[in-house]
Amino acid sequence: MTGMAENDDSKEIEALRAEIERLRVLVGPNEDSYVKLQLDLLGARDAAIAAEAEVGVARGHSQLLMTELARSQRDFVWFREQVITRAKALHHRRLGVSRVIGRRSSR
Repeated sequence: MTGMAENDDSKEIEALRAEIERLRVLVGPNEDSYVKLQLDLLGARDAAIAAEAEVGVARGHSQLLMTELARSQRDFVWFREQVITRAKALHHRRLGVSRVIGRRSSR
């Protein structure tokens, strides 16, 4: 009976070895391929994480620029209103002064 058990075990071992060879043909020649594949996978993951971080930094920079632009536009509107208001006041003052000068010089 020991001979039959050894015979069954050797058949099973041969079947497993054949399966391993079949899988190696499909996947790659040896375990080094698995290691290289895993290293490539980890490298790609790290590159994706770094790219996402750079996108976050760029998004933050863009938001900062948009905020500064809005502030500049608001300040420009305020400054323009101040200039227009002062120019109108100065214009009205000049008209008033020239009327007074015109009246006094005509006498």
